[in-house]
Amino acid sequence: MQSSSNLNNYKEKFCFIGLSIGSAGSLESGIALIDRNLNLIKTDKAYNLSEIKLIISNTAPPENTVLCIDLPKNIMLLNGKWRIESKQTLVLKNIDDNKKALWKKRFSDRGSELCNHFNASGMEVYRYNSTYTKSMLKLTPPYKSKSPAACKFLQNIIEEKLNIFNMPSNLLPLPSLNAIIGAFIAWKVATGKENTNYKIIGFHKDIPIVTALGT
Repeated sequence: MQSSSNLNNYKEKFCFIGLSIGSAGSLESGIALIDRNLNLIKTDKAYNLSEIKLIISNTAPPENTVLCIDLPKNIMLLNGKWRIESKQTLVLKNIDDNKKALWKKRFSDRGSELCNHFNASGMEVYRYNSTYTKSMLKLTPPYKSKSPAACKFLQNIIEEKLNIFNMPSNLLPLPSLNAIIGAFIAWKVATGKENTNYKIIGFHKDIPIVTALGT
């Protein structure tokens, strides 16, 4: 049973937004909005922070909105063959680095400005990691990431397992699908109970990182 604070929060909130932010301005960011009854109201896309800010600001009053912003990958982090080739050149002090600090380096600070802006406006703001949440909810496609087959699988399983209504018949791009997951997490935070329906798994720039725990 929900606590009175959860119920009051639910009554105040009717707009749940997920933002899958691109790791750079040249990459598409997905925006998704669901209502209290898990109806998908709309999906949108943007490429720069000012456009994202405008779209979200014009959606609903901030006091009635819960916003979840995905953590974009750090594009400056070495990967693939470059990580392998640089392995022997790492200074010794890196061996003793805190594992948590190393985990955080995988993500960039892009989106932190948006968090501060919407927090200041009175909006309830969280961060999330779409890959982690997909694993927690068993939504990970058995196909190559970003492929049409993977997106089709993800779209179908989101509709089936998360009970999202009004999903479009046309194939949505991966940023939009990840944004729907973010909107679902925002809905969970407003309607559910911590450590039962959602969990805070860390913090990024003082903003809680949350994940949904079940459907």
